[in-house]
Amino acid sequence: MNRAKKFMSSRSLYFAVTAILLAVFGFGLATTNYAQAATNDPVSEAATPAFAEGFEDITTLPGKGWFIQNNSTPPGTATWFQGNPTVFPAQAGPTNSYIGVNFDSSTGSNTISNWLLTPVIEFRNGDVITFYTRTTSTAQFADRLQVRLSTNGASTNVGTGVTGVGDFTNLVLDINPTYVAGPSGGYPVVWTQYTITITNATAGVSGRLAFRYFVEDGGPDGANSNYIGIDTFAYTPAAGGTTRNAPVDFNGDGKTDYAVYRNIGNNINGQLRWFYNINGSTAPTVALDWGLASDEVISEDFDGDGKDDIAVWRPGVPTVAAFYILNSMTNTARVEAFGQTGDDPTVVGDYSGDGKADLAVYRRGASANAQSIWFYRSTPNGATVYTPWGLGGDFPAPGDYDGDGRNDFVVQRSFGEGIKGAFWTRLATGTILPLQPFAQIVDLLVPGDYDGDGKTDLASIRNVNGVINWYWRRSSDGVVVGNIPFGVSATDIPAQGDYDGDGRTDIGVWRTNGQFIWRSTATGAVTFFRLGAADDIPVASFNVH
Repeated sequence: MNRAKKFMSSRSLYFAVTAILLAVFGFGLATTNYAQAATNDPVSEAATPAFAEGFEDITTLPGKGWFIQNNSTPPGTATWFQGNPTVFPAQAGPTNSYIGVNFDSSTGSNTISNWLLTPVIEFRNGDVITFYTRTTSTAQFADRLQVRLSTNGASTNVGTGVTGVGDFTNLVLDINPTYVAGPSGGYPVVWTQYTITITNATAGVSGRLAFRYFVEDGGPDGANSNYIGIDTFAYTPAAGGTTRNAPVDFNGDGKTDYAVYRNIGNNINGQLRWFYNINGSTAPTVALDWGLASDEVISEDFDGDGKDDIAVWRPGVPTVAAFYILNSMTNTARVEAFGQTGDDPTVVGDYSGDGKADLAVYRRGASANAQSIWFYRSTPNGATVYTPWGLGGDFPAPGDYDGDGRNDFVVQRSFGEGIKGAFWTRLATGTILPLQPFAQIVDLLVPGDYDGDGKTDLASIRNVNGVINWYWRRSSDGVVVGNIPFGVSATDIPAQGDYDGDGRTDIGVWRTNGQFIWRSTATGAVTFFRLGAADDIPVASFNVH
């Protein structure tokens, strides 16, 4: 199959080892004006978010990129905690599924400054952040909440002491700054939604929002501070902007999920069983049978519900070769003939810009200098579109390189002397870009949006003395990042994806002892997750070329 040949062509011992594994399975932000005045609406509902948090279990927040710090002086016996339904129930979900904070953030009569920071967000004009908050029904003691913003990337610097704000110098919202007590005119006593819209953001700027429970003369003996809750937080990118389209995202939360597949039939046509865990969830592993060992495993959002579908492509003669897709929206099967034996279906993506992945294959030229062709179909059983681009000896590098919401046609080819490589790009608009020298022809291609600007970056990996080295060229400024050593050639299979949901591709591998290991592009933090057994294959590896 095409992918297996790609690994074998190479490139290095690592590629050969991986090819053998695959062959067994038959796989070929200035300080103001960053946000408009926030509005509150006690009845409106949030639009479908790019990522959301319902606070069902706040012990999972650190793993999702949230951060808590209590700068109250002195600190009290409590910080942010799981909602207490006996005080008031959650806005949505289980009665305790909100996050709370109260007067016990400090002691005596003192100033409270207790911080809750969101995960990193790539801010763009028009982005919308919504959340619900309230206090107790009597509001006997006045509460106050500030929303602040930092544009210093992943920074968690909230300063020191009760007056410090660190990098969070932008005050976006201040609820009840004059400390009005009672059930009217002060802090809302019913769940009320607040909406913040980002404006005047500099392209490529990232940072965090912070909820700061900031109450002067607070604490158990103070005149102010009681109890507040926050629930149903949602971040929605601007219309027409970049959404968090993480690969292998089965629940649509913008994070790559952990998934492997296994040949349980012990032969070339054996049954494939998928195993996956939702990233950040404590739910048990899901097992699902879909496809045969001779199929090519892929995963994309073919039905446009924001969730990636479980899918395979089965080779065969024309009219027999077909995609087998389990639509996540309806839990129904879609079987559609497309392509032929020898085609490469790992180029699936949204070529038409309608928000749904299209059936697609790359048909390599029959000889080194023969024309290669990309085929795609945007509507079920509709017309097939073909675009000649590339030659028989090229390697496809699918992705949206100009950020217009449509996949472009990109190949890597030998260029110049030795093993140097370059990329030839034809945009979906038909525009042909100048060739871009990058990587070696013996590298594997690992396309993704590593700088979080909404455009696919040229990226590759290389075996260097048994270590996988990662390289990418940022589309935002042209800077080449790398080498970054991460992974062992003999035991690891590349599985890049957006595991922390910050809009940037993270480098990652699946180790054959049954373990995902990934490194946050934003922070450099390394995370481990156990799933799978020897001879499994990570689903995310379908986007390695």
